[in-house]
Amino acid sequence: MVEKTPKSDLMPKSTFARRHTRVKINPETYIRFDGTKELLLSNVYSDGQALQIQSDIMLILWDITEWKAIGEITDTWPDPSDHPKIIDHLYNLYSIQVVVVESEMAEGGTTDAKSSTAMEQGGIASNLHKGLHFNTDNHVTMLGDHVRLSSYRRAIERSVGPESVVMDLGCGTGVLGFFAAKAGAKKVYAIEKRQDILALASEIGRRSHVENVDFIFGASSQLEPDRFDPKPNILVAEILGNQILEEHVLEFTMDARDRLLAPNATLIPYKLGIDVFAFESKRVPQRGARVHAYSELYNLDFSPLADIVDAKHMRHTMRYNPQMDAPLSEPTTIKELDLRTLDNPIFSAEYDLTVTQDGHFGGYCAYFNAWLDEDTILTNSPWAPETHWTQLVHMLPKPILVNEGDVIQMDVVYDGILRFQLKGIKRN
Repeated sequence: MVEKTPKSDLMPKSTFARRHTRVKINPETYIRFDGTKELLLSNVYSDGQALQIQSDIMLILWDITEWKAIGEITDTWPDPSDHPKIIDHLYNLYSIQVVVVESEMAEGGTTDAKSSTAMEQGGIASNLHKGLHFNTDNHVTMLGDHVRLSSYRRAIERSVGPESVVMDLGCGTGVLGFFAAKAGAKKVYAIEKRQDILALASEIGRRSHVENVDFIFGASSQLEPDRFDPKPNILVAEILGNQILEEHVLEFTMDARDRLLAPNATLIPYKLGIDVFAFESKRVPQRGARVHAYSELYNLDFSPLADIVDAKHMRHTMRYNPQMDAPLSEPTTIKELDLRTLDNPIFSAEYDLTVTQDGHFGGYCAYFNAWLDEDTILTNSPWAPETHWTQLVHMLPKPILVNEGDVIQMDVVYDGILRFQLKGIKRN
């Protein structure tokens, strides 16, 4: 989980707009060009929401996957009157971390849990009580998720031996890497793209007397293979989200597997599954009620807006509530992704949910299963022991009457954003 840059930390726009300021697309951003005039952008900072850009001006983003000066970007645009707009757009994208500035991206560095003097002098030791700029509550919550940590610890201890070289991808507080070190790994690389979090992990490792951990600052996709000697033969990654693939676990795992790891390395997790089931909801969605209240408040008729709001499918990251929602189908595995052999993270699939009893189809719920090893499956299923993860719940605008044996026809698409769509209902 990653927090957006606090606004107080942003470079002033006047500084950003200087000709020599060098920028590029955040390496954590998934970018796709559809061949016409649209870019689809998403990253771990955007809460799983894609940003679709159709403006001709913003097509300049396609060219800044490498560092480019602001002046170089604007000079290539034919109409000088558009230059302020370009800078405005780039600054707005910088404010949500889709674009990054070179001066704020430190070179990939390293520190050791045994000797973190540099961290102590210039980083964590002087800032422990000054409110570091990341979501500490989120890390505390994850550390309190005993299902999550005990599952990973069990899989790590089963996999790690004296010759193991482990990569902890997106290490956060470093806990998974520390488990590997304590299990006897010869070497652990703890990789983290947030320098303040990495400094905290280093300090935790130092105070915990954990050795053989090499802390590396940077996004794994930007690290060179020769940085790792010896090459890792085990990859540990916990970059799963409530929306399952929102933190781009497929892309980052494949990149590390193909470029940074030893051949046939062990992956933890090595397989992911996505399950979906339909449910009947006792909730009565009245999404337009608030809009109608505005009509009374301002003595204006906002009912056209209320109609649109009421007709929308609503997507929530929330806990499925068995007291309010009753299953109308068995959970169906709609996609299994073997990270050891996956060659393309983009996929689409059609699937059916067979109705098991008469009722009113009100929505559907998606959750993940993650195979950490052959005997350990971590899941955020609503019927499994509770974790810090919630589920991905879609609510229909209006419940649909269904009968036992009816088939709910759906499809799923992942192209950087995971999307589900109801196609229709085949009546029994």
